[in-house]
Amino acid sequence: MKKLRKIRILALSTIAASFFAIQTVEASTYTVQKGDTLSKIAKEHKISVVDLKKWNKLTADIIYVDQKLQVANTNGNTNLPNPPNSNGGSSTIQTTTHTVVKGDTLSKIAQNYKSTVNAIKELNKLKTDAIFIGQKLIVSTQATSNEPAPPIHNNDTSYESALKKVITKNPTVAGQATYAKTIEVANKLVGTPYLFGGNTPSGLDCSGFIFYTFNQAGLKIARDSSEGYFFGNTTKVAKPVAGDLVFFEKTYKDGISHMGIYLGNNKFIHAGTDGVEISDVTYQYWSSRLVAYKRFDGIPSTK
Repeated sequence: MKKLRKIRILALSTIAASFFAIQTVEASTYTVQKGDTLSKIAKEHKISVVDLKKWNKLTADIIYVDQKLQVANTNGNTNLPNPPNSNGGSSTIQTTTHTVVKGDTLSKIAQNYKSTVNAIKELNKLKTDAIFIGQKLIVSTQATSNEPAPPIHNNDTSYESALKKVITKNPTVAGQATYAKTIEVANKLVGTPYLFGGNTPSGLDCSGFIFYTFNQAGLKIARDSSEGYFFGNTTKVAKPVAGDLVFFEKTYKDGISHMGIYLGNNKFIHAGTDGVEISDVTYQYWSSRLVAYKRFDGIPSTK
């Protein structure tokens, strides 16, 4: 009996320790909300922006809605180290998990995390839709680089340097062909669900949508954020044509925060919070946030 009692006490202690460990991890993370900035989050959690960026391996002040940030110096995070990459730097895989509770279904979980059932099944190698209470599911993974931001990303938030040069010519025949293919790919993605960090047909965010469509059309571009593309290898156009990029600011944070592909006739296609859709730039919400139309430098223009 004494031996059985010791086993029960040990089991209860293990459960209690696990419970408090889970509580500690949850207390040390914060999910980014609309309107958040690093300084605001740091102030609310009584920490410095420097520490916040250090703990989350951020190389810039860019954050995203639904992004999970570590707000305490703890080793209880879910960042898994990766080996150094080809540039000599390293990266991490940030994994977001969900513990199944009563009433959960894969569909409900997918909707809550802006994912898809197929994506969650693939992440967890599930062959059926069956799940059980207490099961821990991976609901998203995101690769983040530990390298310094590329020097091409200008920190001039006044946009002056990024809009200094202006293209007044149309794309060449080859450029127009790339644009036509890009728009064809983009239109086939209408209805694709929004997924933070997503850059495949399983789920897309606004910059992931740009990355996927242009690469599928033959223009090889690196994965970046809307702000990265704005300050990167793009140039402002005086008169946009179908296929050019359109940038917006202050959709959920200060500065450049959203982008899409212009379709002509004031329409643009983009990955919004409701998924890939076609919108109108003249609508008050978009027109009040429109910053500029730009073109990837890899799209040749007529002389």
